[in-house]
Amino acid sequence: MLWLTPGMEIESIYAAMQKQFVSLVLDHADRSGARVPACPEWEVRDVLAHVAGLARDAATGNMPVLDLMEQWRDDTVAATRDRMTAVQVDRVADRKIEELAADWSELMDTLEPMLSGAVPFPDPAPFGLGTVLVTDLAVHDQDVRGALGMPRADDGPALSLALAAYCFGVDYRIRQLGLPALAIRYRGKERVLGAGEPAATLTADTFELLRAFGGRRSCRQILALDWDGDPGPYAALIPAYGERADDLVE
Repeated sequence: MLWLTPGMEIESIYAAMQKQFVSLVLDHADRSGARVPACPEWEVRDVLAHVAGLARDAATGNMPVLDLMEQWRDDTVAATRDRMTAVQVDRVADRKIEELAADWSELMDTLEPMLSGAVPFPDPAPFGLGTVLVTDLAVHDQDVRGALGMPRADDGPALSLALAAYCFGVDYRIRQLGLPALAIRYRGKERVLGAGEPAATLTADTFELLRAFGGRRSCRQILALDWDGDPGPYAALIPAYGERADDLVE
């Protein structure tokens, strides 16, 4: 798989991220109502409700049928995804963040064997669900850090796996449209997305690429990155959830 690096154990990466995220939110419990600029309709507690709710839905088979590879061009997939996340937030609106965090932590005994592949996720499980969970949590961890004015997370395995997952999606979109390949360079590595000789190259650090691919940068910000070649055919394909209208400065 394009998105997995040998030696990456998804269950360990997710478990470490989960503990880190819970500590971050509970250490700043008095600011759980802070608005999250990356997700302007949500407060910090809403982000917790979503990531914990997504984990529960994945572990219990409560997810809708989702072809996440098509969310970039199929409005029905995007709408179904958005309804799912809205329910995850709304159904626990009356619960304290300490309760949400405790429930999520208790769920880990059930979730980790699924992440490792020892136990299958219950149907309907989207393609690559374990990687989706890590990617979603890695992105939202930084969203909350930004809301709380905290430093960015370390450039560790969760960010690397999340970026590889987003690259997998961009590779798919480039191939579907029959575009020339795009090269992504970071940390001395290069990934070629699409087939053939790259027509353009984008160079940035892991963090900035992840924020761009995860929909946390506007088209203007994406175009302002370090490009070699014409970014025009690719800029709108980079954000996984559609173009962001406003600049997000972190």
